[in-house]
Amino acid sequence: MRICFVSTELAGYHGGGIGTYVAEAGKALTAAGHEVWLITSDPGKDQRQNLRQHPDFHRVLFADEHRGDGDHYALAHETYAHAARVHAALSSTGVVFDYIEFPDYLAEGYVALRDHRLFDSYGQTLLAVTLHSPTHEIYQYNEQLHLITPKFREICILEEDAIRNAPALNAPSTRLLEMVRVRLGLSASHGEVIRYPITLDADLPPPPPPRRSLDELSFLYYGRIEPRKGVQHLIEAFAGMPELQIELIGRDGSYSPTGESYVEWLSRHLPANVKISPPLPREEMLQRITQSDVCVLPSPWENWPNTCIEAMAAGRIVIGGRNGGMGEMIEDGVSGFLVDGSDPADIARVIVEELGSNLNRLDEIGTAAARRIREISDPDTYVTAIEERVANHHAPPEPPPPAQAKVSIIVPYHDEDEAMLGEAIDSAIAQTWTELEILIVNDGSPRPDAASILAHMEAKDPRIRVLHKENGGLASARNLAVEQATGDIFLFLDADNVLRPQYAQTGVEVLDRFPEIAGIVPEFQIFEDDTRRPRVISNPLPFDQALCLLRNSFGDAGAMLRGTVFREHGLRYDPAVDVYSDWALWLDCAQQNLQIECVPRILYDYRRRPDSMYHGQAWERHLPLLGLLIERHLPQESNATDRELLVTLAHGWGVGAILTALGGSPIYSDQPALLARNIQSVSASHWLADSLAKIARKIPGLSTALRKITVAAMRWHGDRKDRRQRR
Repeated sequence: MRICFVSTELAGYHGGGIGTYVAEAGKALTAAGHEVWLITSDPGKDQRQNLRQHPDFHRVLFADEHRGDGDHYALAHETYAHAARVHAALSSTGVVFDYIEFPDYLAEGYVALRDHRLFDSYGQTLLAVTLHSPTHEIYQYNEQLHLITPKFREICILEEDAIRNAPALNAPSTRLLEMVRVRLGLSASHGEVIRYPITLDADLPPPPPPRRSLDELSFLYYGRIEPRKGVQHLIEAFAGMPELQIELIGRDGSYSPTGESYVEWLSRHLPANVKISPPLPREEMLQRITQSDVCVLPSPWENWPNTCIEAMAAGRIVIGGRNGGMGEMIEDGVSGFLVDGSDPADIARVIVEELGSNLNRLDEIGTAAARRIREISDPDTYVTAIEERVANHHAPPEPPPPAQAKVSIIVPYHDEDEAMLGEAIDSAIAQTWTELEILIVNDGSPRPDAASILAHMEAKDPRIRVLHKENGGLASARNLAVEQATGDIFLFLDADNVLRPQYAQTGVEVLDRFPEIAGIVPEFQIFEDDTRRPRVISNPLPFDQALCLLRNSFGDAGAMLRGTVFREHGLRYDPAVDVYSDWALWLDCAQQNLQIECVPRILYDYRRRPDSMYHGQAWERHLPLLGLLIERHLPQESNATDRELLVTLAHGWGVGAILTALGGSPIYSDQPALLARNIQSVSASHWLADSLAKIARKIPGLSTALRKITVAAMRWHGDRKDRRQRR
């Protein structure tokens, strides 16, 4: 078979657990005679050539080499951009693979999987996602969900979409697979357990000898110092066993409840019999494992940890958390012991009672551990599982040609000049899908030459109709056209923007192929009106209610929706929420379970005008409009997402409000357009927030000073707004 792994991580170059898995999987499949490719990240010029000549991969490609001209994305920038490069790298090979596998973490397969779902772009190839540790689970079990920022919420959403859309889903442990199925509402048939392979010496290592008492034993924890590893509970357990000693070796992280050093937070109440040490080089760490008797790895949740594999392979006695992969690796009382890693009392009980009563058979348990891990990590078993996965794959048949649906292109018009409107109308006329009508809605244009402009537009093509109404805004103009349109599908085009020629045809094909889908939103390229210079690509993310209230992450231009959304479900754009009427429509669709798909292709060009709302005209009215949006379009009943909404808003609008407060709002600036560009730029906001956070961690006292400055700036900003409103 011809196989391709996609992974930024690779053991020996960058990354840990996922990188070890990919290296071992490549080795196993190559040894079995398969042609294995790898798409990864460039490790730098010093290691680049060595990686290209990796003995376990037929070819190694670097996703970084496939940067496009418009490679800057507005949302989940680095994550989305990397996924787009991965898709471009796969497409550039010209190779038909039998099997392509992506990791769940950081959604490296998001664009490829979504494009394949909508357009069958990989044909007969089986695309798979392997579960390692999704970002949501990492935050949850690190007790950090209250600190999750919009950036990482976006990453979670991309990961979850990739998992849902994966034709094949693999997991090394049953527990992880079940957890993800339940959380995402997946069917019980979606996913299979395939254990990680690892090549180990056939000769079993010497196990620990029997002991007479527990205090003779050398106890070790190693791995990351994180809440999800059960470190705090382990320390509390040993605090109650002062006669025993344990050393914790691992990397610190910002996992305290307030997002600061976890080691410092733990050290405030560290008992004398517990020592925390920094991480060691890998070879030194492996040697340190063999010098210990018992490795305590009490994770409240864990996937399929390499730490447990290494400890069992070395014949050590492992006490592991039962709620995860270690519960399937360790046979309790036979090849190790299992504990409830979230309960210090249970950790102590297992050490004192179960380990203590088996001191005379430590050698037997250590040998059983070494034998057990070699059995379940057998590379040949892994290879057979992948071969069977591909052999049992049946790609769906080729879809028939799309039905002849009629598309109504709806163009509200207010004050655009003839050249600008003409460019929009010409892009509608130029659609490769010709079964369409074009409705121009004159929204009470104040231009004296409006009648002449509209007459010229109507004369361009017999499929064009002009509708007239009193000035009521964009939403009411669209609603009038919805009432008058005769098409099966509605495509919304603003008068200053441009459709790509394939837009209507692409949308018709997707909607015809997936009758359960209510509409699509594409990527769109934003370009400067004066210079025509392309800027950011706005990429819609799969719908998330929390993010939708932070910013329009779902798509605010060029939606293409079935007529049934309006005719049968009775939905309309809400003029009361003004420029956020798109947001309101997405919330209404979600409440009625109307599925709208994101298309990872640029089908729309968005003109960035100095006088447009994109440059911040609505910024001063944002909070009142957001409140109205919530009041009118958010479900009134309480649900599980309430807390996520509040956390997302707190993190997201905290950044936006700080920028406004420190820089002044657009109406106070001598250069409102320039200032608003910086304020409205999502990437700039995140860059500033991330940069300040990094600097603050390195300089003592800076974090406190920044908080004081921010509070003062926000107070000043609020006072200034109050004075303005009183005038």
